[in-house]
Amino acid sequence: MTPLVIAVSSCALFGQKEGETYPKGVAFPFVKALEMVNQRLRELKPAVRERIKIVLIPTSRQDMDHLNKNIKNYNLNIEIAQEKPFLDLLHEIKPVLYLSTNSHNVKEAIGAGFGAATMFLGDYDNHSAEVLRVAFDGDGVLFSDESERVYKEKGLQAFFQNERDQEGTSLALGPLRGFFESLVVLQLLFKDRKENSPIHTYLVTSRGPTSPALRALKTFRENSLETNEAFFLNGAPKGPVLKIIKPHIFFDDQKVHVDGALQNGVVGAHVPYGVRNE
Repeated sequence: MTPLVIAVSSCALFGQKEGETYPKGVAFPFVKALEMVNQRLRELKPAVRERIKIVLIPTSRQDMDHLNKNIKNYNLNIEIAQEKPFLDLLHEIKPVLYLSTNSHNVKEAIGAGFGAATMFLGDYDNHSAEVLRVAFDGDGVLFSDESERVYKEKGLQAFFQNERDQEGTSLALGPLRGFFESLVVLQLLFKDRKENSPIHTYLVTSRGPTSPALRALKTFRENSLETNEAFFLNGAPKGPVLKIIKPHIFFDDQKVHVDGALQNGVVGAHVPYGVRNE
């Protein structure tokens, strides 16, 4: 099994330097949860040797000694990327996901075909130390933006009609498909060994429970994808649901839903993809 690579910028993993140390950044709980999954994979019988590889991309090369010291202090099993032009580095390490607080770099990554999202500073609730919980929007994140484009250009009724007409046709997959597919593969490793998976995924979408939902579920089936739970909110706010499920991270292509997550103590990450971000 080829290890899946998660790339994280140092500005997301650590906060602003305080003396000789860096406090934990917004991506820290997510990275620790990934490392917990790695540990569970090592404990499987037979063990899985090639697992999740976390690569740290320094924001600045001036504090490399301090970064290395903090990686050791926080007991993180991650490697620091070599100094290269940003996109050259991504093409070399081929991450299924890149996280940063630098929106410019995230847009560059998306434009180059990588799954990526911008993270934001804030006050967040505590997360589970035993289960990695990841929540995804559908359109513009797991799926393409084709249906959102109909809604933006022609209105809500045209969107509903389009979903009824295309109910039997699955959607193309979106920018975070590779990361989601990797989580599904990891879940199957535990299922095949009759072990409880330490990964739990959620679909949290504004789609309603009729034709829009059926088309989303068909897309999952035809691509051999599964999610543990799906919430079809029919346009209702996502924040209250996210507050209950408490994911380590929630991905959405619309900033309004990311803000709703942040207001409810959940780490929201913006995926700058598609018609909502043109």
